[in-house]
Amino acid sequence: MRTRSLAAVLCTAGAMLAGTAGADANVRVGTSGWQWGNPDPTGSTINTIGFSGARGYAGGAFGTLIRTDDGGANWTGLPTGLLTPLTELQVITPDAFVVGGGCAARRSVDGGATFTRLYFNSLGCKEELTGLSFSNVNTGYLVLEDGTIVGSTDGGATWSPKTAVPGSRAAGGNATPTDIAFTSDTVGFVSSTQGRIYKTTDGGGSWTQVNDTNRSVNDLTFVDANTGFAVGASGLFLETTDGGTTWVPKNTGADGSNLTTVRAVDASNAIATNEKGDFLLRTTDKGATFSRVSAMTQATNTVGYSSATRVVAAGNDGALAASNDGGATFTTIGNPRLSGQYFVIRSAPGGAAFATGENGGLARTTDGGQTWTKVGVPTSEDILDVSFPTAQIGYAIDTDGKLFKSTNTGTSWANLDTGTTAKPGAVYAPSASVVILVGPTGVRRSGNGADSFTTVKGAVAKAKLDDYDDAGSSIIVWGRTALLRSGDKGKTWKSLKLPTKKTKVAGADFVTANTGFLRDTGGRLWKTTNGGKKWTEVQSVGSTEYYGMSFSSATSGYLVTSEFGNADELGYLLRTTDGGKTWAPQLVTDAEIKGYGIAAGATSYVLAGTNSLLFSTTGGQAGKASSATLKASKTKLKKKARIQVTITVKGAKQGDVAVVSGRKSGGSWTQQQVELDRSGKATTSWNVTNGTTTFVGQWAGNEASAGDGSPPVTVKVGK
Repeated sequence: MRTRSLAAVLCTAGAMLAGTAGADANVRVGTSGWQWGNPDPTGSTINTIGFSGARGYAGGAFGTLIRTDDGGANWTGLPTGLLTPLTELQVITPDAFVVGGGCAARRSVDGGATFTRLYFNSLGCKEELTGLSFSNVNTGYLVLEDGTIVGSTDGGATWSPKTAVPGSRAAGGNATPTDIAFTSDTVGFVSSTQGRIYKTTDGGGSWTQVNDTNRSVNDLTFVDANTGFAVGASGLFLETTDGGTTWVPKNTGADGSNLTTVRAVDASNAIATNEKGDFLLRTTDKGATFSRVSAMTQATNTVGYSSATRVVAAGNDGALAASNDGGATFTTIGNPRLSGQYFVIRSAPGGAAFATGENGGLARTTDGGQTWTKVGVPTSEDILDVSFPTAQIGYAIDTDGKLFKSTNTGTSWANLDTGTTAKPGAVYAPSASVVILVGPTGVRRSGNGADSFTTVKGAVAKAKLDDYDDAGSSIIVWGRTALLRSGDKGKTWKSLKLPTKKTKVAGADFVTANTGFLRDTGGRLWKTTNGGKKWTEVQSVGSTEYYGMSFSSATSGYLVTSEFGNADELGYLLRTTDGGKTWAPQLVTDAEIKGYGIAAGATSYVLAGTNSLLFSTTGGQAGKASSATLKASKTKLKKKARIQVTITVKGAKQGDVAVVSGRKSGGSWTQQQVELDRSGKATTSWNVTNGTTTFVGQWAGNEASAGDGSPPVTVKVGK
């Protein structure tokens, strides 16, 4: 829906605030408790934006929904629980709005604190949403891509079919509807790729053609019952001043551009976007003349008026810009994405963290991930690792084996001599004076602030090593076939026993000298509580496709995966708060998290995609607590059989997705994705054979509740 009343737009004209209004500058993602650090306020592309005075909302990729209370200066994230891109938005009042995209829509009447799901597609996702329009909080209409129109008079609780868009597939034609706009409970308009606009005066019971053009009409907007605008292909710009009975074309001078959206604040002032997003088309005289405006360097997808003078534009990569002169000039909102690619994220003292990057790049935060800056290391090689034992003093190595030292929080760096041509894989400084270079074979140690190094002898000398882990009073180093511990800051080392003789180490994370986790190259997770004397396989992960991990305590930690059920190539974490007994999925971003892109702690950090940086002080949790439990129809059988395994999730809603995973002892996990019913249940079927099969159930949460994972359930077949 792209219709708003003039009164709503102007209700706070001239009252836009330059500062915050109780807002949080860091936007939370819509699927878990992680917040964007860079880019700021969000890294998700914005597709649609709307205002009611200073209060505004914007929706975009990956179910992103954000809110502003000060005309776009500051934004907070709202939980939608959706993965689908949000393309349609209408702000009805400051607190009431409807947003949707794909086969989902949400309605809120409390500013996004809670949401009601609009079940407009009861037969499944056959046709996606292409437009929505509400004339008040309760009365609204939706149009689907096949031309189906449904209406509601109870806020979307129930929907009734209306007459389909003429010429659409639902009406026997081939046109695709593009937008719908109602100016009252019964008077409305629809547009289509066929180049026609239709009007109804009986709430969608019948439609009358009021305009015909050979160019697709892409978007409609009205400022009152009489005045409206439409835009479309080949620079099409139409105006009506008689309630949509007639539409007058305007000469935009943009015949080569496909105009995609239009917003207006009054009968004279309107702004249109174009498909390429390279300019805004602005008129201040009812379309008599037009000017082109550049709002941002990224593609501009949408624009909205907060007042007659305050305009906010949004686009790709979460870019936002604001104008205080009615759209003539724009200023960037927030901080743009850091340039370059980044590989590893490491925590540091005093609320600091660093991300290593290409070509000497290093990203730094000193405020717990809320803001990031790029600091340079004097090398053209990629930065491989970084370690800061204090807030001021730190060390970094590049892929060529060069070592650098900073004494001013990474602002400047000095090149140091390691005394060898070997290229270490990691650097760790347990104190300002002690520096340890890890790998490729053994370790080299300095006790004088990296002025000189010596090769450490003993058990570690010939070990092929990849990385280290800070284990409190101890240090752990590991390689594919090696696991060693030092309790004296790297002076001496002791080899630790691996879980099995055939174990190949893919990663190790110890939280104390005795308690640690190890992941092997086969996707198994192991735990020890006695310094590696004995290892127990963790049976509750539900996946062998995880590739990174980080623990902050014996009970709390994360595993990194890009797959959950049918979804892949996304940024998922599995989080445990009970030492690995259960694992709750968290969906963080629509880009894969790096294998070394998670750093757990009181403040945890995520590095995803090329250069997305996020943080959380809540362990990534958001929403009410939920519980996932699993029950097998039989747990003991004499011979192979087919059984049912039922997952129940308290806190889930009808249509939510959960995953039940099963694994034969010694094998890999197999996952089945299911859709939960209104009671939060779903049943899966499995073939079980001789031996033990373990099952777990997991779900990633929704707009109101956090995700959860069940304890494992075992089924035994045979003696």
